[in-house]
Amino acid sequence: MIFQNLKTFSFTVLMLISGCASKQQVQIEKLGIDVPDTWTVPFPNSKKISGNWWSVFSDSTFNAYLIRLQTETPDVKTLIQNQRKALYNAKISGASIYPSFNFFTRADTNVQNLSGFGFADSFLNTDSNSTPPNEGQSSDAVISFENRNYSLGVNLQWEIDVWGRLLNGRKAAYKNFEAIEYDLSYLEFSTLIRGAKLYFNGKEAAAQLKLANESYQSLVEIRDLVKERYEKGLRSSLDYRLSETSVATSLVSIENRKNLLRSINRQIEILLGEYPSGQFIKNPYLPTKLPLIPKQIPASVLQRRPDIQSLILKMEASGYRVAQSKRNLLPGISLNGTIGTSTQEIEKILDKEYGIWNLGLNLTAPLINGGRLKSAVNIEKSNYEISKQNLIKGILNAFYEVEQFLELGESLGIQIEAIDTALKQSKDAYNLSKERYDKGVTTLESVLNSQRQYNSIQTQHLSLKRQAIENRLSLILAMGGNMNSESEKN
Repeated sequence: MIFQNLKTFSFTVLMLISGCASKQQVQIEKLGIDVPDTWTVPFPNSKKISGNWWSVFSDSTFNAYLIRLQTETPDVKTLIQNQRKALYNAKISGASIYPSFNFFTRADTNVQNLSGFGFADSFLNTDSNSTPPNEGQSSDAVISFENRNYSLGVNLQWEIDVWGRLLNGRKAAYKNFEAIEYDLSYLEFSTLIRGAKLYFNGKEAAAQLKLANESYQSLVEIRDLVKERYEKGLRSSLDYRLSETSVATSLVSIENRKNLLRSINRQIEILLGEYPSGQFIKNPYLPTKLPLIPKQIPASVLQRRPDIQSLILKMEASGYRVAQSKRNLLPGISLNGTIGTSTQEIEKILDKEYGIWNLGLNLTAPLINGGRLKSAVNIEKSNYEISKQNLIKGILNAFYEVEQFLELGESLGIQIEAIDTALKQSKDAYNLSKERYDKGVTTLESVLNSQRQYNSIQTQHLSLKRQAIENRLSLILAMGGNMNSESEKN
């Protein structure tokens, strides 16, 4: 019956004080930031988008790789554990608002004597006919007695949150938990994007290795042609040595490309939690299509990005802590009680006839503390202002990233179009120089220079294609994640 009354009383008090907590809601339009209606850089042309952005690459190996990144990697497993830790920390921080019930059981034994009161056997022995003490035995023996007590029960400790101090602390704790969830969500997706970038770095490295091998074969063909004519006395030793030099340096380039590819492969394998054998990527072809981006207004990006939502929640949590610190200046009321049994015979410890209980109410109010509590309020106000400035910086940085990646994508498109023209012209120039060399119209140096230029432009072309892919992936991250426009409507 007592437990039921305590439960009812606790619930009633919680309902009464739930309105004492302040409400914190951040409104971005009140931060003094000018959010434009449109972006300064136009979006790339895009059609209606459906499906996952990675399906555009048409790479089954890449699709399986992303699935493993999301489920099997040590980094993702660590994120899951951190999310659980955040929830448990929020529960611990917010638990103080509830009553605390603790079970206890005790078994006490103590022995006391009356020597401190001057009592002895001779004092209590009033029989004059009693046998005198034996010779050598003291007539002032100390009286002692033993007492045993067994108790069982439940303790109650509860700070009654009259002003909403604990409730504000609880709300701050759970706002922090929600913020951490958004942080981990953003970190998980950014890890996915970094893994995707690493994959396409590996694809470029494989393509560059293929290009280095093709360049080596073409230089060997030139060397063999020069060597044949040199042995017939039709070419000078200078031509022969130049051709041998080009073949030798191309072997160095091949080894460097191999080392880079193996290094990237090992990084990917470690990211997946596999043994770093350096054999993950073998296909040397980069995709030609990029994921489409739906047009969105700047304000929608702030709602989509988990890191911005996290900063908003952290600012709200700081607001609750300010309210909590102010309520520390007010008196506090706590309830303490015990219910159970107490007996000198252990077999009767469950007998309700030996029941005991007590209930006490304590009121404490800060009087003199050297300004500690007021300083704590000022500290929390400073923390609130810091969280506000962090939010402003985060919003501006989000706009910066989108604008920067949009502009960089536009620039890369222009560069790729120009390099495509240069690639065609340099290939024709290389073939023409070989024909002219065969006819004896031009020198070997002209052939080797045109071959180096053609090879350099191919290398640059592969690098620009990889940069365009990375920039589009970065734009997807900056826009807040999944680019499925149909899912947004739903």
